[in-house]
Amino acid sequence: MDLKALLTLNNQQKLFANPRRIQLLLQIQATGSISQGAREAGISYKAAWDAVNDMNQQAEAPLVAREKGGKGGGGAQLTPFGLRLLKVYALMDQMQDMALEALLDEAVPMDNLLELMAHFSLKTSARNQLTGEIVALQGDTLSDNVLVQLSSGQQVHAAITHTSTKRLGLIPGKKVLLLLKAPAVLIHPQPVPHHNCIRGQLLDVKRNDDKSEITLDIGRHEKIYASVGNNTLDGIPLQLGDHFYASFSADNTIIATMD
Repeated sequence: MDLKALLTLNNQQKLFANPRRIQLLLQIQATGSISQGAREAGISYKAAWDAVNDMNQQAEAPLVAREKGGKGGGGAQLTPFGLRLLKVYALMDQMQDMALEALLDEAVPMDNLLELMAHFSLKTSARNQLTGEIVALQGDTLSDNVLVQLSSGQQVHAAITHTSTKRLGLIPGKKVLLLLKAPAVLIHPQPVPHHNCIRGQLLDVKRNDDKSEITLDIGRHEKIYASVGNNTLDGIPLQLGDHFYASFSADNTIIATMD
């Protein structure tokens, strides 16, 4: 399947912007003229003029600023509001494409917008990006312990400042993303006291002379990665398919949110 959604913006059930009008605005931006923009967009000058006039009247601020001219109209340029509309429309169009791609890929999490955006677009130096929901908060005026239940059902503690808790608006029930660098994760055959321990199935082991990169499948299409010194793995038989525990400190866990 090759699905494509056409984004239409309505104002009180009246057409405000659609792909045809957005293309017109793009061409006006490029040419500095409504008449030339209409030709490039493949529509008549009257249709372009009516569309611009309609959008300008509906919006709280004009989208196109016009200058008087001779036959065929004068110059025109997009206002800051018009330029902002183009940017927002492009972002919304991109989000639609992500949603359609997720429809055709069962590996993409779709429980909430945070999971979807993280899967497609979030790029950080932290190899581990785990989605979850806050289930409890405990702390004082300086620091908080945030308990997060992952999509897999396992739970993780994150230690952050109380200021960060307030700035992120963290409350029970809020969807969050946990970021964790692979070197902060260790691998053990059994749970380790006083540490976060996530159980997973060993999927892959890559080694060099000093280090190993280990991948565990923790469920719900999520993985956790550990980059560890080979000396920490002495005596641990790493057999693919066996289950191990990824352990890490609550202090090394970073929380991210969409708002």
